[in-house]
This record gives sequence, structure tokens and C-alpha cells, in this order.
Amino acid sequence: MNFSSALCDLGVSGDAVLLGLVLLSWSIQRSWLDPIKPLTSDMETSSEKVCGKWYDIGSGSTRWLEVFAVVATGLLYFVFKCFKARTVFIITAVCFWIVFMYYRAHNDSSVMDKWGFRGKNFARCFLSATLLAAPILAAMAGFAASRARLTFPAHAWILLALYPIWGIIQQFLVQALVVRNVAKSALALSPAAIVLIGATVFAMAHLSNLRLLIATFALVLVFVPHYLRYRKLWPL
Repeated sequence: MNFSSALCDLGVSGDAVLLGLVLLSWSIQRSWLDPIKPLTSDMETSSEKVCGKWYDIGSGSTRWLEVFAVVATGLLYFVFKCFKARTVFIITAVCFWIVFMYYRAHNDSSVMDKWGFRGKNFARCFLSATLLAAPILAAMAGFAASRARLTFPAHAWILLALYPIWGIIQQFLVQALVVRNVAKSALALSPAAIVLIGATVFAMAHLSNLRLLIATFALVLVFVPHYLRYRKLWPL
């Protein structure tokens, strides 16, 4: 359900994915935690607009409703997977969450900025994400090539063309709806705890593949601090 699985479909070994992501994530995680403290303690303190009669954006219960909806989406993934209907699930989930985003944006024009779809610092965020991704992608490609497993079958190009849509939806769910809401909640959790929650939620969608579960957990250990620092989704 993320770029790691896409790389596996391209023929990159699971060992390379795991090795690269774990080493990168844990090597830089500590240096990333301190800079995000001010952001998690002061996230959007201004009042937010009420969005319809039943959906009060400013309420704490609504934030947890969004978190619950993300968890429910993850559970539904396993249900659809049991019936070998993963494609149906992805199409359904993408359509549902796009409608949700449209509804929210229609009633609160600033929400797209708050989620990280618009706003300043895009160039800095993109450069930072690129500097993080480029070395690990090169390392994984080299590792796979050394084992003669770096292949690009025809279906991989279709996957690479369509995958960004599903990828940005996943980042929206984890970062904007889980991480952001938990950081804004009354729990007053530490940055490290918020990072671990985001990584755990994302990784649990890959329970059926232990290596991919560990790899995605390590990957999000990098992505969550990146989101909290820059508040941008597109580069992720």
C-alpha cells in the first residue's frame, strides 16, 4: 500500500527495501524530533469554521471521528483482501475520501492549506523529501541490480502511472487525519509518541507481509516528522 510495495512489484527484493528503509529511518529520526516540537504544541490555534450541522470541525470528538474513519478504512482493506477484491477496495476508498475532501473544502476553504495540499514551503519540502528518497532509492536499486532482480515488467509502468493517486490518499489519511488530529488533541503527546502512532497505523495495513510491515513502519518514522515540520503532503 505504499511505494515500498510498488518497488517490490518492480522486482526490487524485499531485503533491499527493508535494509534501506530501516537504516535511513533510524539514522535520521533523532535529529528530526526536536525541530517539530513547536509545531505539535502550536498547531492551528485559531478557531475553525463549523461544517454543516452534524460535523463540527472544531470539536475534539470530530477529530477522533476522523481517526476512527481511517482505522475503519484499514480494517475494510483486510475484508476486501479476503475476497480478493483489493482493486475494488482501492477504487472505493479513493472515491470516498475524495468526496470527503471536497465536502470539507467546500465548507472550509482553508482546510486544504491545513491538511498540506496548498500553502508555502512546497519547494523546501520537495527538496528535503528528494534528498531523503534519492539515496535510499539508489541503494535499493543497486542492491537489487547486484542480485539481477531489478526488472521493469510492462505492468509496472501502469502501476507507476496510477499509483500516485492512491499514494497521496494514504498520506492524507495517515498524516492529515491521524497525525494532525492526534497532535491537536488534548492528549498532549510528545513528538516521539505522535511519530510512533503514525508509523504504527500505517504499518498495520501490511500485517500479511512481515518485511513490508517493518519497512513501512520505518518509512513513516521519516515521513511523519517531515509532515510535522513542513505540513505538506504532495512531496511525500
